[in-house]
Amino acid sequence: MSAPGLAAEFVGRDARQALRMQRYLIAAGSSVLVCLTLIVFAFLQLLPWRAALHGSLAIALLLVLFYLVFRTGFNLRFSDPSLTTEQASAAILTLAYIMYHAGEARPALIVFYLMAMLFGVLRLNGRRLMVLALLALAAHGTMLALLLARDPQVDRAALLTEFVVLLVVLPWFAAMGGYVNRLRLRLSDSHRNLKDAYDRIEQLAIRDELTGLYNRRFLMECLARERSRAERLSAPLCVCLVDIDRFKAINDTLGHAAGDAVLRGLAKVASAALRTIDIVGRFGGEEFLVVLPGTPLAGAAAAAERLRVGVQGTRYEMLGERQVTATFGVVEYARGEELAALLARADRALYAGKARGRNQVVLG
Repeated sequence: MSAPGLAAEFVGRDARQALRMQRYLIAAGSSVLVCLTLIVFAFLQLLPWRAALHGSLAIALLLVLFYLVFRTGFNLRFSDPSLTTEQASAAILTLAYIMYHAGEARPALIVFYLMAMLFGVLRLNGRRLMVLALLALAAHGTMLALLLARDPQVDRAALLTEFVVLLVVLPWFAAMGGYVNRLRLRLSDSHRNLKDAYDRIEQLAIRDELTGLYNRRFLMECLARERSRAERLSAPLCVCLVDIDRFKAINDTLGHAAGDAVLRGLAKVASAALRTIDIVGRFGGEEFLVVLPGTPLAGAAAAAERLRVGVQGTRYEMLGERQVTATFGVVEYARGEELAALLARADRALYAGKARGRNQVVLG
């Protein structure tokens, strides 16, 4: 099973905790490689078996400890639930202990300091990485001092050279890691901003800017999709054309700002009065189209009447006592009917309502 699959199995459906467990599993896999390296060095007689076994046992205990911390959710009590700093610090101290007993293999194991710090590059800033570098220097320096105290005959020049190399490499690695982390954060911010911009553009492409409802192009796409579903499932489908009564008079006498307020008001009423599966949008000018999936003609008539009452009952400060009404043409889709024919029937029903005095629902 892959690391993501194991992580999901271990921590359930908590996506963030699963990601943390996934990172832990990657770190655990790397730790196993370190153990294998120690065993190989011991086989090659480059490392005492005691050091290899004790080091592997220490690594195993750390893996179990951190597994329990993640598995129980105890990590959530920390400011950084990923425990990146804690895991890297434990790895550095364990490596220093192993190197104290490593003998001639010690210089070859130094590279594992960088491996421990590498896991912090994508999670830690430059300051925290520098703290890890200083911890590694302090641990390695202490280990070298203990070696010197244990064996005064040891090659002091070699130990000094070893420490100087780390003194140069580890802070440099921390600085470069911090730089990479800053680039990652900038890239992440750019990606997030780009996604927000894309979402905005996508909304502008399907939304009417004034009312916030769907625009005509997207409405036709939705209607075509619902027509296909109705054909496939033999399900009812109704459409309703809505036209605001005497809208031109409102614009001419009170101005376009008043007309815009009426359009937004109808959009608000429609959004509140309809079901979540219903689709409503601005069809053009003062006309709106409502698509009612899975709704027979009687249900569509009731929905249109509910919407008519809501429009009539809405008051606008800019209009004073003037009442706004709308006329509705409602039709049910007939199997095999073209969309143009369906909309033409709705349009005829709508204008029949206009001719009968407006502010009414007419079935076609």
